[in-house]
Amino acid sequence: ETENKASTHTATARRSSGNPQKRRSGCTTLPIRKMSFLDKMKKAGKSVVDAGAKTMLKTDILFLDREIKTRKQAFGVEIYDLMEELETADSIPTADKEAKIRAAFDQARKDIAVIQAKKECKKEEMSVLESETAPTNDIPPSSGTVLTNSHPQDSEL
Repeated sequence: ETENKASTHTATARRSSGNPQKRRSGCTTLPIRKMSFLDKMKKAGKSVVDAGAKTMLKTDILFLDREIKTRKQAFGVEIYDLMEELETADSIPTADKEAKIRAAFDQARKDIAVIQAKKECKKEEMSVLESETAPTNDIPPSSGTVLTNSHPQDSEL
């Protein structure tokens, strides 16, 4: 009777061994997780999309840098024209001349601050993308020993 149970168990194990997703271990069934072709394609597609998004963010940052530079150049031309005009206008008090220059500067600073905020937002989006796609190799070895690439005599105790 014991042989009969053992042969029944072996026969059951042979019948179920055709399923690659499950393996018999004693009487319990343990799922074996293999990455399917579809999972691999999804992962590859996501990495391509992430790389494209990262490239687009880098391009956006470059355009924003160019926009800042353009605004600063426009400010220089604006101040030059304003100072040229104010230099010939003797009827305007000095305080009013300074107020006009200050107003032009404040407007330029405000415009540049808005562009700078957009740039920082793009950088933050890029760092989020990088952190999501970065592999997690932060797990220390099972021995508890931390491996380094430095020479043992160079390490501090």
